[in-house]
Amino acid sequence: MEAGIYALAYMIGLRLGVGEFQSNTALSSRDILHLTLVTYTSLGRGDVVASGHLLFVSGLEALNGFLLISCSASFIFVQMSGRNKKI
Repeated sequence: MEAGIYALAYMIGLRLGVGEFQSNTALSSRDILHLTLVTYTSLGRGDVVASGHLLFVSGLEALNGFLLISCSASFIFVQMSGRNKKI
């Protein structure tokens, strides 16, 4: 859901003209959603690259995705290890 919000932010940024994407082909909504999922998971394939102010948005998205994935993994580890049991 958060990746979808970032995709919407990219589309709004494109319409406002605050940045653009560098790609070998014309981009569709599906391509922008693909970009945001790749960025959110910090995979960063590089087939589509943001520029201008959208580059800042992609950096925030990667940081947000990394923090969410890390916190989720930590929470699951604590739950599975039984360290949260009350004595």
